[in-house]
Amino acid sequence: MSYSIIGQQILKYRKEKGLTQRELGEAIGVSSSAVSQWESGGTPDISLLPALADILGVTVDALFGRDGARREDLEETVGKYIASLPEEKRLERIVSLMRETALYGCLDKVADIVDFRGVHGSAGETILIAEDGFITAILSGEQSFLSAAWGGAGGFADLLSPGGDAAGLFELLSLPNALTMLVTLYRQAPRHRTVGVLAKLAGVAQSEAEEILQKFTEQKLAERLTLETEDGETVAYAVNMNGAVLPLLAAARLAAMETEGIRIITDKRSHGKGGK
Repeated sequence: MSYSIIGQQILKYRKEKGLTQRELGEAIGVSSSAVSQWESGGTPDISLLPALADILGVTVDALFGRDGARREDLEETVGKYIASLPEEKRLERIVSLMRETALYGCLDKVADIVDFRGVHGSAGETILIAEDGFITAILSGEQSFLSAAWGGAGGFADLLSPGGDAAGLFELLSLPNALTMLVTLYRQAPRHRTVGVLAKLAGVAQSEAEEILQKFTEQKLAERLTLETEDGETVAYAVNMNGAVLPLLAAARLAAMETEGIRIITDKRSHGKGGK
């Protein structure tokens, strides 16, 4: 078999993936001209074939033109696996898989010399920081917490930049009973409730609850609705569901607790950008 078939297969799978020669080259650690040479009949170093296959989502056999050698899409496989589970087990399994992912990302080559088998499923923290984002996973008792963020072109530093009115949010939540009111809003089913009802649920004086809810509305944490009743107008509030607030509240609780078990921290940022 002619080795020029490899270049043809690289071209075929690269286009199917929607990658440019430059993007493929950057992912594999070579220049775009090297990729161009391969696709024009050249042959990549054999040591690059496994990485090429991974990036293109195929097997090494597929790069040699062997039919039926395409690797099943990983995301699709995981999705089918999760969908096959009973609904009440899905979230728990997703969290477990994410924690395993973070753990393997941290262990890297260290796992070759240290036995970490006891870490899987045990209490502790796993923190992986990279140039472009982070993953943190905490298992404490029967509760698990996961947080993952990718900074894109801005990288890890942009994720921690105090953009928007972050200072205003923390200042608001530092007010007496503000955190209690926010937790109360998120604990209830998302529907509008009067100030009196929310004050009772939170165990807060109605006048104080009304002041806090007005500030929440200004900060876009809650939405205000004016209702006309037979007794006149009344005001009701509902949580303005925010996907960032839920992990913030969960993380705040865990941050105030001491997590038992082993803590594994890996910082893969370069020294030049403030990494270890």
